[in-house]
Order: sequence, then structure tokens, then C-alpha cells
Amino acid sequence: MVDLSDTPAGTIARLDDALSRRGQDVKLRKSNTATGEVTVKARVRFYKPAELVGIIQQGDSKVVISPTGLTSFGVPPANGYVIVDDIPRRIIAPTPIRVAGTLVRIELQVRG
Repeated sequence: MVDLSDTPAGTIARLDDALSRRGQDVKLRKSNTATGEVTVKARVRFYKPAELVGIIQQGDSKVVISPTGLTSFGVPPANGYVIVDDIPRRIIAPTPIRVAGTLVRIELQVRG
């Protein structure tokens, strides 16, 4: 059996497992319309006071999603939207995270 723990696939599998247990459903949109909308599991939390630097403002949230299921959607763009608890929040800064050149995680700074 191949050990996937230190591979991009293993990293994605661990994130998918964590999101399935502790995440919530959110919708991603490239614009403020439901056209091309996709639903994914995400971890949503407000930034801690020590993290309020640069463009991060009080009230902004950090949304962590997996690349799983985003093949046709792609990385959510800046000025796209994350719908959390039926409230649209604008994406300020998407941060794709790669391991060995493979997208393994996406962190979104959202406002609203």
C-alpha cells in the first residue's frame, strides 16, 4: 500500500475529511448571480485580532475550501462571492496553496 500522507493527494484527502466533519456548506459564485454557482464544504471563521493586518479588516472572515469538486469552477476570483448562511460575502483575496505544484487548499478572505 502506498503512503499518501506526505503527498499532495494525501494533503487534499486530510482537508476533505476535516471539512466533511467540521465544515459547512457554502456556495461559490464568480459574480453576484447564481449562474455557475457551486456548493462546497468550507471552514468559516472570523480573523483573530492579531491577524488584522494589511487589507484584513475587523469583520472579515477566512474561508478555507478544498480544490475537490472545483475542476470546472476553478479558484474563486477576487470580487467573486461566497454565500454563507444565505448571506453573500465578497471575496477580497483568494490564496491558492500548492504543494509540489498541485493545488491542495484555497483560503479566501471575505467581507460582508
